[in-house]
Amino acid sequence: MRKIFYEDINIIDFEATVVSCEYDEERKLYKVLLDATAFFPEEGGQSADIGTLDLQEVIDVQIKEDLVYHYVKNALAVGTMVSGHVDWNQRFDFMQQHSGEHILSGLIHNKYGYNNVGFHLSTNEVTMDFNGVLDLDQAREIELAANKIIYANLPIVVSYPSADELSNMEYRSKIEIDGQVRIVTIPEVDVCACCAPHVATTGQIGIIKIVGLQSYKGGVRLNILCGERALQDYSEKFDSVSTIAQDMSTKQDQIVAGYNRLKEEYQSLKTKINDLQSICLSMSLSSLPSPEESKNAVLFTDITDNVAIRNAVNQLMESYSGYCAVFAGSGSYRFVIGSKNLDCNELAQKLRTDLGAKCGGNKVMIQGSVESSEEDIEKIFKEGL
Repeated sequence: MRKIFYEDINIIDFEATVVSCEYDEERKLYKVLLDATAFFPEEGGQSADIGTLDLQEVIDVQIKEDLVYHYVKNALAVGTMVSGHVDWNQRFDFMQQHSGEHILSGLIHNKYGYNNVGFHLSTNEVTMDFNGVLDLDQAREIELAANKIIYANLPIVVSYPSADELSNMEYRSKIEIDGQVRIVTIPEVDVCACCAPHVATTGQIGIIKIVGLQSYKGGVRLNILCGERALQDYSEKFDSVSTIAQDMSTKQDQIVAGYNRLKEEYQSLKTKINDLQSICLSMSLSSLPSPEESKNAVLFTDITDNVAIRNAVNQLMESYSGYCAVFAGSGSYRFVIGSKNLDCNELAQKLRTDLGAKCGGNKVMIQGSVESSEEDIEKIFKEGL
């Protein structure tokens, strides 16, 4: 089978003969084999090319035993000539991302000795997994070095060395490869066995940006954006920063300082509000029946501060011999219930059974949430519970 993507990655329009077309019962699609294709299949952690065959959408492209299969909705007649078209925008985007990944992997391997042990490239994200740890400062240092390689506009060279040449060559590879090995070289940066399409020079990548760094399986996972993806990400973040700066009536480079001031003000106001809520909640306890009139105390309130609610329950427990409860909300409640003399776990079970409440705790105090009416909740606390 002729693989046009290895002959010239820039060829996106081609003609080929249908060799076979079988219906895949599991996928509910037709699996088409051609005598030639420009479609790069899903391989090496990279999603497949997209495009059309005779104007119908190619849903997926897979490779099996060195044969490339195209999945389409409608059958194509065996022996007929079809026209194929590969979506260049996605292909070039994938080329930018994959070439950027090689630069980062080469730099990290050369400086820290870490191996790239996992790679995923799709239309949504690019992730790289390494078997060693990097901190943020180290990642930024690598990122800067990677972009300097882009500025240098180095050639990205694809070669097919012989077995003898390969035996004397140092190159990265995550798997053992049978048969001809395809080597992608970025001079003084990286030499790696790779089956995927790449840009011709590092300058075509445009920019590399690390946008995520997290611990992963004893090493580190990087999320990266290259080329137009990085530009789009910057544009979106610029728009967000501009909007926030405008709302805060401050300059963009002063947003962090302004945010910190607002956070301090918010915390101060929150403390004052919680203190006032606590006072209001404590005052509202006087509306409850006295301990002589009822052993249980059940209060419904729109006050939501957890500390105030818990303090109110503790205050009620000093006077009432039964269950002391505060339900915050309307229709959908959060609650805290306590008792010095009764087992709150028994009440929790009844709340779950009768009202579908979600709650937990211990014998002395429980807390949780419930969607119910005030009337149905009050029934639970009738005398003789």
